[in-house]
Amino acid sequence: MEKQKIFRSTYISKLKKNLLNGKTVHLYKEKEFEYDKEKELILPTVFKPEGLLNKMNEKDDLKSAIALYEAYCDFTPIQASDDRFWTYLTHVDLFSYMQKRRNKHLTGEADNEIEYIMKYWFMKSTSQQELMRHSLAGLWWGVYLSVDETRENKYELTNILFRQLDFPTRTLGTYRLGRHKEAVIGILQFILENDELFNSKFEKKTRYITKYLNLVGGTKPLGYFDRTFYINELNKIKTKISQI
Repeated sequence: MEKQKIFRSTYISKLKKNLLNGKTVHLYKEKEFEYDKEKELILPTVFKPEGLLNKMNEKDDLKSAIALYEAYCDFTPIQASDDRFWTYLTHVDLFSYMQKRRNKHLTGEADNEIEYIMKYWFMKSTSQQELMRHSLAGLWWGVYLSVDETRENKYELTNILFRQLDFPTRTLGTYRLGRHKEAVIGILQFILENDELFNSKFEKKTRYITKYLNLVGGTKPLGYFDRTFYINELNKIKTKISQI
């Protein structure tokens, strides 16, 4: 099997510079992205998954997220925070998926093509917020934080997380809660147990509960608590949620 490749950090800087200068905008409109293969590095312990591109669906983030996670399910959080890996995937291994999923620079709908490409093909940093908002990293992290091996359907909570696009990226991804797997699972379990509460105004209600828990985090070390703590905290404000 072929070993997984990534870009050198210095090459990513060059890619960004050339894009910002407008020199390479046209490359993002081609069938394949033309890049310098001498700027690749090999991950010696990671094999490139076979058939991943065919499993990705630009119209179904949940399906794509699970496929991407399963392809790299052995990744550690450190490996999954490496912008060299994700930038390589957006430009090489999953370039055609990216063109279909983020295609406004192709259709003429992007107000600024360079800014649009920078936003979706690159990372500004490797902060949790940026990882959750990234076109590919956000998919992997969404599954990593919600998958529960103790369930008959280990992706039961992942289905809830990807119910609404902004939930994993802007709602949870904006807060420190999004870094803690037990916090995410607790929130999703609460939603599952109170599904009728979230049949309407899902986005407003999920924003409310994440803001509430973030305030709780101002006085308590949230990273030390398990899912039960979060479920209990949300049960305290169940009536308020119903009134939103």
